[in-house]
Amino acid sequence: MSQEPIGLSRRQILAAVGGIGTAGAVAGVGTGAYLSDRQRVTNALKTGSIAIDVDCDACSIVDGRLAFAFDGIDRGDGDTIAVSLTVGTNPARLWLRTRCPPISDSLGDALAVVFRVDGETITAGSLSAVSRTLATGVRLEGCTDPETPVALSLEWELPDDVPDSLAGETTDLTVELVAEQCRHVDADSARDPFESVAPCDEPPDCVACPEQNGNRIARATFAYDGPDGETTLTLLRGSDTVEFERTVEPGDTFTAALHDPPGIKGGPDFDVVVDGTTIGDFHISCSQPFGPGLVISDGTYSLTVLEALDTEENYLCGVTS
Repeated sequence: MSQEPIGLSRRQILAAVGGIGTAGAVAGVGTGAYLSDRQRVTNALKTGSIAIDVDCDACSIVDGRLAFAFDGIDRGDGDTIAVSLTVGTNPARLWLRTRCPPISDSLGDALAVVFRVDGETITAGSLSAVSRTLATGVRLEGCTDPETPVALSLEWELPDDVPDSLAGETTDLTVELVAEQCRHVDADSARDPFESVAPCDEPPDCVACPEQNGNRIARATFAYDGPDGETTLTLLRGSDTVEFERTVEPGDTFTAALHDPPGIKGGPDFDVVVDGTTIGDFHISCSQPFGPGLVISDGTYSLTVLEALDTEENYLCGVTS
């Protein structure tokens, strides 16, 4: 991915909020100012406290953290999200960390991003990889002077060649900030507030769908996408044998056993039925693509594969078409 700004128009980023004010009090080593969901109140903080003003053109505050959500974007979309952080009252050290990404996140794996601080690239790669890299924390500056903004930027792009099924998917990046005053706390005494945070679990290695080797798909995790309302979803083997049935609503996920090793039992063809109507089918012998990202839909009802394992407990790679 280019290190120059993408320069495409901003589109379809959820939760745009501008000029967010947040504040937190710190008193010394090991204490921090966490972003909170309240407006900054002038002159309400006692001496020694640190206020952090956040100005962001496409973010929100969720559970005391900055959140950047991506929804409804299409292939070729991209932009740069800018965040300005300003500490007031006293010089401060700033730390940042991200939340670990889901093990299975097709859109997060596909989004190409570059994360910069004051124009310097800190890390780049997929959104999922960047989230894992920053999850144990990074120090943004030495001592940031009051009223001197620290500029964060998240440059993102959904490449043109990703699968059709990723268009319209949702993912997010969540960021936690901590500030510590520099006054009375020298550099040698400063403590990383995230030093005890464990690294994220690495995603499992995946294999291509094992076509024609008898090693069929054993189970898969699905998400029911909608439309709104409670429905009965059924997986039929060979159009007549019920292998799975459950009442679901949009956003519900479930795992279904599709094959019981070690013997090959039953046919490879499954129909997906919603409220008595067949909306599509899939095959567990890999004669057709199957894996994370596959969408089964009739144009109204929709089901997405989140994760799949073969009969040797290998994770299947995402579908490419």
